[in-house]
Amino acid sequence: MSPQTLNKQEHKWASDMARHLNLNFVEEVNAPIDPGEELAALEKTAEYLFANTDLVKHQSAVFSPFKKAGQSARSGIASAKKDFKGPKTQNAQARITKVKENIASMEQLITVAKSNQIGLEAQLPWVKEDLAQLALELPIVDSLAIAKKIPSKKHKKFLSLDQEANGLISEAETLCANFQVDAANKILKKLNKTLQNYQKEVDWLHALPEVTGVGASENPHVSKLDKLDKLAAAFMRKKTQEHKVELVKAEPDEKTKAFLKTWNRENFSDPSERLDLQKRGGCKAPFKFIVRTGSMDDFINQKGCFSAQGTEYLENKDAICTSVVTDEKCFVYGAFGVILDVPPQNVLVSSPDDLMSELNIGRKDKKDRMVNVTQEQNEKLLDVPDHVRNGYLKNELDRYQYDKRQQNVDDLVDNTYYAHNEVIVSSKDGIQHKQGVDATEPIKINGIFLIDAEPSPDTIAFQEFEGKKALTKEEKYQIFMEHAEKVAKNLGVPILFLDGESTMA
Repeated sequence: MSPQTLNKQEHKWASDMARHLNLNFVEEVNAPIDPGEELAALEKTAEYLFANTDLVKHQSAVFSPFKKAGQSARSGIASAKKDFKGPKTQNAQARITKVKENIASMEQLITVAKSNQIGLEAQLPWVKEDLAQLALELPIVDSLAIAKKIPSKKHKKFLSLDQEANGLISEAETLCANFQVDAANKILKKLNKTLQNYQKEVDWLHALPEVTGVGASENPHVSKLDKLDKLAAAFMRKKTQEHKVELVKAEPDEKTKAFLKTWNRENFSDPSERLDLQKRGGCKAPFKFIVRTGSMDDFINQKGCFSAQGTEYLENKDAICTSVVTDEKCFVYGAFGVILDVPPQNVLVSSPDDLMSELNIGRKDKKDRMVNVTQEQNEKLLDVPDHVRNGYLKNELDRYQYDKRQQNVDDLVDNTYYAHNEVIVSSKDGIQHKQGVDATEPIKINGIFLIDAEPSPDTIAFQEFEGKKALTKEEKYQIFMEHAEKVAKNLGVPILFLDGESTMA
């Protein structure tokens, strides 16, 4: 059975019931409600909610409490009917109150299940786009294999990974269509691992001289005389030309213009103006910030971005990872962080999910901070001439120059689900990254913040996996307030409290 869809009249009735089911809401009622009618209405609501069983039954974290609440509601309704027929009317009213609580829980769990389903459906097109980007290399691989320029094992590995990824995507789509969210998420985790392996093979391919095209522009059959003739002709043309030079500034394409416009400073909140966020639980209006988090150790000891030289610390990096947070979707990596003022031309990559990007690649002083390569692999990467090593970061950023990783701010937030997004920002001044776009400007720190919320189940699980204990809301607050005033004073910025979710702390 597919999830129940309410008609307009039923939807209005359900909305009215939802308002009454808010146990903290007190309303004076002019006329008493007939208990029999109220019980019948509750029974009808419970049956409507049970029609969504197919949506929730394949989500273990949702189905178990949903089933328990539903059984309790049905049992309570049956018992209340008996009590109304006998002398225990007062007991019936108590049962109705409990039934209302159960129905409210069911409605909330259905909302969570629907949100999980929507989030899953939204991930699939992006994963398919990632695969399509990788699959663009297959014709090159086939050609190199035919020419016997790559080992046959490598060719087979490419084909195997592509076939495996396509099969997993097909399986995930089928599971998603059947509301099997848990099973689909397991397949997506497996698929992400496959795509990571696929990306490693593509990186290996790009490192080949045949693919990168080193020397390809040179024609070995052109004689030295031909080259000299061409050089002489070019020299003569240069001499006869008039020396009128008009400087024409290159213009970015329309897509780049639209992208930059969404990242204008005016689209983000100014922390200094948000007095409501400068006290706990005080949020009174929507907000949008670009933020970067740091470790608790750095915060306590005023190091890194939390030091008095925080801006200079960031500028000493070539690029940094940040996230966009809003009042509705406030997901970050750490619980303590800084709010940044970022010029639009400094935004290089914007992805709705964590890229696990290697921004320290090629840096000998950061070789212990790599994410996706082993120490042995990194030693090999660093054992190359400086001009090769210095080009690693550009290659890393070039991997993300397609639509999914170049989203405008609104799309980025819309496509962010249950975890922090990743926005890569150039933190060096005076670098031109795109044709026709102004050179980068300095980024500034204009606020510090605390994620002032209890740890989520995911945070607790992650901390337990790391062998640590997740801090409670009050524990984080106590640590934060011991040092926040000094950090904020050194940076000359306000202190903000955001209700959100952090992976760490």
